[in-house]
This record gives sequence, C-alpha cells and structure tokens, in this order.
Amino acid sequence: MAVKKLADGVKRWQADWTTADGVRQRKRFATKREAEEFHHTTVRSIRGGTFVDPRASSKVTVGHLYAEWIGRIATVGASGRKPASPKTVDNYRRCYENYVAPRWAHTPVSNIRYDDVAEWITTLKGQDGLSAGVTTRREVALYFGRLMGFAVKKRLLAANPTKDALGQTDYVPAKEKQRQHVYLTMPQLTALARECENFELFIMLAGTCGLRWGEITALTFDDLDLGHTPSLSVRRAFSEISGRLVLGPTKGGESRVVPLPRLIAQRFTQVSSPLGSERIFSGGRGSVLRNSMWTKRHYAPAIGRMTEKDPSFPRPTFHDLRHTAVSLAISHGANVKVVQRIAGHASATMTLDTYAGLFDHDLHDSAGRINGALAKLDWR
Repeated sequence: MAVKKLADGVKRWQADWTTADGVRQRKRFATKREAEEFHHTTVRSIRGGTFVDPRASSKVTVGHLYAEWIGRIATVGASGRKPASPKTVDNYRRCYENYVAPRWAHTPVSNIRYDDVAEWITTLKGQDGLSAGVTTRREVALYFGRLMGFAVKKRLLAANPTKDALGQTDYVPAKEKQRQHVYLTMPQLTALARECENFELFIMLAGTCGLRWGEITALTFDDLDLGHTPSLSVRRAFSEISGRLVLGPTKGGESRVVPLPRLIAQRFTQVSSPLGSERIFSGGRGSVLRNSMWTKRHYAPAIGRMTEKDPSFPRPTFHDLRHTAVSLAISHGANVKVVQRIAGHASATMTLDTYAGLFDHDLHDSAGRINGALAKLDWR
C-alpha cells in the first residue's frame, strides 16, 4: 500500500515507496492529502530520474563532498574528460582550506541555504582577519558554487543552494577591471631582446610565439622542428605549487604546435645541445628559471635601461610579451584560428573575447585592403 493510515501518533499517515536502487523508504504525515501528494511527487521524480533523497544529503557534509570532488578534479577533471592541471588543483585546495573549510566543513549539504552563502561571501575575512578583497570573494564564491553543483550532479540536492530561484548569484562581486595589455611593436621587441643580452632569444620567442612563462621554460630541444616549415611543440609547462616547481600539462591541458619565424629558427640551429631532452632555457647550473628571480635579475634591469634611453618606452610584464605576439600576428594578417593556436586558447571565441579590440582594428585594415584591390581594377 503506497499510503496507509497508522493507529496512533500525531502524524497518522505514512507514504511508503521504493527508490530507483531498490531501497524501501517511509515518511509520516499529519493528513492523508499530504501523504498522497508527497507519494505522487516522489514516484514521478523516481520514474523521471530526478529523485533526490533528503536523508542522503543530510548525512553528507561539505567536507565529505569536497574530498570526493577534489579527487575527481585531480584524476578526470570536472567534465570527466581530462584531469585539471596541478596548479588548478592546488588553487582549489588552498581555497577550501583557507576559506570554505572553516565555515562549512562540518555542515550537512542539506543545511546550506542561499542567504547564508550570500552573507558568508559578503562578509568574508582573509587569513589576517581583514575583509577579503573583491578578487578573493569572487573566486571563493565561484569555487563554492561549483562544489555545490557537484552535489546536484550526485543527486544529493535538487538545486544548487548558491543560486536563487532565478539561478542568479547577486552576491558575487563583479570581476575587477584588468590591467590593460601592453603591446610592443617589432622594433621595440627586438630592442628589448638585445638589452636582455643572454636572454635575447628567450625574449624574441616569447614575443613572437606567445608562450606562457611555464611553457617556454619547459621547452626542450626535442620540441623544435627546424625543417622547411619551422615550428615548436608546446606539450608541457612548469607550475609553482606550494613553492615547488612541478612539470605537468599546459594550462588548457592540450598540446599545440606553434609556427616559428624562420629567422628565429635559424638562431636555434646555432645552439648545440648534447641531449634533445635538455631544456632550451635554464638558469645557473641548469636549474629551472623562476619568473620572479629572472625578472629581478634580468628583465626589470633591461626595461630600466630602455626607459633611460627613451622615457616613453613601455613597461611590459613578461606576460605582455604573449599579448605582443598576438598583436603582431593579427597586424600581419593572421586569421583568428592561427591566433588561437599561438595563444593556446580552448576556442576561437575565447581569442576573440580576449583580443576583440585588435581584431576590430584589423577589420578596418581589411576594408582598406579590399578598397585598394577595387581601385586597381578602376571600379567605380
């Protein structure tokens, strides 16, 4: 009997059902109508595959959920297709340990409410006891939302409690306006490269091929193809995790082949290496280059000397050399798919979103070139 009357007690009606995995469950109600409505709704959700057992979510704490989720992220990734990079996993762990665990670790997943999450993020404190900055609050909020999304995926919750009824998260701070990219011209890039002396080729490669710091410092001679169409394979990257440099996949987890300017390829032919597996660029005694130390010893002094000669010379960060490579490619007519390959973006949409302004300028240049072609035909 799905709904039956009990002999005694305040709640005298009982709904009796079996879950999709064959577990029999019961729940009591004060009236027959409540019991029947619950039973019909429950049976319909079981048949539709959307049933959520409230007792299961009350037994799983955020700490238990996190342990399973971070294991999945590290092994197969959020989508189940590829594991996240060691850097990403480390960032999630730090966020959980520093901000999420102190507030939610022992809280059952079923007890999390939207208003409580909103208040927590709005009043979030840093490790120093001071109010957390906008960037930190945004990152923690988005991270916690993904964790609760995992609870929904596991059918511990019917809906994500970090979102309101409309699916909004109005407590999440807007993304801060990022520092504007610095784009060097080719003359500026070559001048800066020469000023870096022993790292001239290092600068030129970064400024024309768009590699990230961790990618360029992980390059080996085996990654070079100096044949008829020179290129380099970007397959690995160094990440700094808890003060240690760890060699792993690239930021997007995918390898890519980047075209190499022939003049730069010719410079590589002059560099001898006893082993193809040897890194192309290294520090003293073959150590892995660290961004902060290299910038302090070589890059910042070189920019300082350039600004002494020319006060108007830009002050690009190393990452701006990546933006420079993209701008040079676009200005010389590269299509968006080539630029995507250079930048190592997951999609051309991401490339267009990041460098929309540069492509807008290229659109006008394109119209000018078409106009020139029409003029040569004396079209009126």
